[in-house]
Amino acid sequence: MVTRKKTVFFVLLISLICLTGCNTDSKEIDERTIIVGMGIDKNEEGQFIVSIQVPVIVSGGQQGGEEGLVSEFETLSATHDTVWEAIADLEAQTPTILFFGQLKSIMIGERLAKEGIEQVMDVLDRRAPLSNDVLLLIIRKKVEVREFLKNDTQLVNLPALYIDRFFTAEQKLSRTDDVKLFEYRRDRNMISNAATIPLAYFETNTVIEDMAVFKNGKMEGELTGIEAGISGLLKELKMENINYTVLVEGEGRLLEASIRANMNLSYSFTETNPVKIHLEATGKGELVHLETHRDRASQETIDELHTKLEEKIKTDIEGTINKMKDINVEPWLIGHRIWAKDYAYFETLNWNETGWKDAQIDIKVNVEMEQTGQRILPEKIKLGR
Repeated sequence: MVTRKKTVFFVLLISLICLTGCNTDSKEIDERTIIVGMGIDKNEEGQFIVSIQVPVIVSGGQQGGEEGLVSEFETLSATHDTVWEAIADLEAQTPTILFFGQLKSIMIGERLAKEGIEQVMDVLDRRAPLSNDVLLLIIRKKVEVREFLKNDTQLVNLPALYIDRFFTAEQKLSRTDDVKLFEYRRDRNMISNAATIPLAYFETNTVIEDMAVFKNGKMEGELTGIEAGISGLLKELKMENINYTVLVEGEGRLLEASIRANMNLSYSFTETNPVKIHLEATGKGELVHLETHRDRASQETIDELHTKLEEKIKTDIEGTINKMKDINVEPWLIGHRIWAKDYAYFETLNWNETGWKDAQIDIKVNVEMEQTGQRILPEKIKLGR
């Protein structure tokens, strides 16, 4: 009986210890500086410029006859030889503890990206709590990262929140894809050691488009315009709502036709050396617009659109692949798929040195044209007088 009482006592004691000491980072919200956006750049002297964006709630205005709260933000920056020391300098500028648990996005300068971001990633890996869902963004040279963070838009006042909404809303045009911290880490550690991160800049508004291409932690190139959409097709095996413009014959002149395409992709390969990779893209194209409201799309026009769209998609896939072959970077997990299916065969390819550059790519495209969204001549029936 005594032994049983002792056991109960020790269990209760351990429970109390756990309850009081389970979270050493426990702080009240007014004891934290909540960071929603973070920027990391390098100056010409090679020092790191670290910027943080924090929301500030202040009194102001009248809402419904009563005093309301206006949400603003502040952007703080610090420059140092290391990222960690720059963060420490930022903490010295704030009256409370820096809290990264609500961080939405990390913006990295193009100069730093081209030199390499491995040191930055190492710091982020060690900084807790930091969500794996944090969005990554590369800021083009035309604007410094800290300036990018300061610029609000007419649509969303908090720049870091704008980036989060841009991607979580799922863009309707395949010009870029979101990349989260865990996705970059995963891709960086795959067979090709390659990954992509979206590019952005600020002029009169925030513009997010195109993809920066990384190998071994360094930015080696870019995928721009339609290449960014094709990149999504090659990696995710699908491409949604990508816009194409093609020219077709119509009543003695060329007509400009706008088409929206949705595509799926399948892979296979033949075990030769160099490897033969077979890509088959299938999908649907929707005719959205045919130059002016007076123009009509006949069945012959639809057939011509079908042929030209297939040719254009094939050309774009070939161009995107060749662009990455030229810099010997394969960011689409093609090599990893071969590695996963036949490791022994993959080892014979010398993938990262010559295997990807020498790979023979066979591309087939099959698009089914849909007539929705455009008036079709055979369907027009005159009613009344």
